[in-house]
Amino acid sequence: MWLIGKLQPDHGTLSAFMKSNQMAIKKLFKEFTLMLKGFGLIDGQLVAIDGTKLKASCSKKKHFNDNIISKKLEQIDEKIDAYLRDFLTEDNRLKKQEITEKLAVYQERMHELQVMKQELKETGESQLCVTDPDAKSMKNNGKHEVCFNVQTAVDSKYKLIVDSDTVNDVNDQGQLSNMGHKTKQVFRDQKTTIVADTGYYNYLEIIDVVDENTELLIKPQKGKQDKVANGFDKGNFKYDSINDKYICLLGYELPFKWNGKQDGKEYKRYTCEAFDFCGQKEFCTSAKGGRAVTRLSDEELIEQITENTRKQNNIYKQRGQIVEHPFGTIKRHWGYTYFLTRGLRSVGTETSLICLAYNFKRMIKIMGVNELIRLLRDRAHSLSKIYNVYLNEIA
Repeated sequence: MWLIGKLQPDHGTLSAFMKSNQMAIKKLFKEFTLMLKGFGLIDGQLVAIDGTKLKASCSKKKHFNDNIISKKLEQIDEKIDAYLRDFLTEDNRLKKQEITEKLAVYQERMHELQVMKQELKETGESQLCVTDPDAKSMKNNGKHEVCFNVQTAVDSKYKLIVDSDTVNDVNDQGQLSNMGHKTKQVFRDQKTTIVADTGYYNYLEIIDVVDENTELLIKPQKGKQDKVANGFDKGNFKYDSINDKYICLLGYELPFKWNGKQDGKEYKRYTCEAFDFCGQKEFCTSAKGGRAVTRLSDEELIEQITENTRKQNNIYKQRGQIVEHPFGTIKRHWGYTYFLTRGLRSVGTETSLICLAYNFKRMIKIMGVNELIRLLRDRAHSLSKIYNVYLNEIA
């Protein structure tokens, strides 16, 4: 556990350690989490999910997107034109040789950028990081940096990390079910309340997480500002379950039109027929065919979660203080704001190691060294007895 005493070892030592022990470190973290559960330090009654950005081991100058490449190509093109003009007007042979060499450098750079541009087009990716192809430009502390997105599920009892993951998604919208299922794997067959902020709000993800043992508290994202102000956000449309239709705030009906299916989930589509004479179309929608509202087959579940979150707002508000404790310790107190390794698998292993160090130091803080040693000895003694019984049975 040298990482606990020295959280930022040299790059070469850590990289070699990660490559040799990826699976072992992740398994150790999971085993350690189960030990925390056995010691009663995590109980799964309330778990908060959140993400934070850690900078990748990569310079911003090595990050490209289509816009950056186009600008650089324009700049190089201007440089080449300037050097060509100088070449044509220069009489000195040595100067001409120097210009020729510079032109060759710029032409080579232009070729590299054109290859990158073609690669982005062929792969359909929006950005490319040369140093670490898995890293992405993300908004971090109000500015764009090349980062990875670290996800954690934190137990409320002692602010210990239940599980973690490292992804290169630029936002959290697709990570709710991922972290929810990781949480449920630790707290199987018991009631758990999961809280997450609006950045995770995604209908399909929400439906995938909630079951008879899992309660989710999450607030919906705010609608478009102009629609909210004018009262034409979807939340202002009332659903009439008896007649299977929506009613807008002006009293106009949006009857059911057709069924659809997206990502394996069925939904219904309701369309307004009064947009030509209601007088408010410009505030309601820009669609030529009038305002349409989509209702998932599990929409009642979504509405129930929204209502439960409103009623339990005092619990929901605990989310920040639960999940920000590990982030604050790791990033502010320890200064661990960037990764030392590269590649999604390696930084994921590094995250597991960071979280393991956090949980270990936190456990010492909670229990004290003497009590921890006593519990570990008791655990080792129990495991030894189980092992001896097993040996006797197979003898």
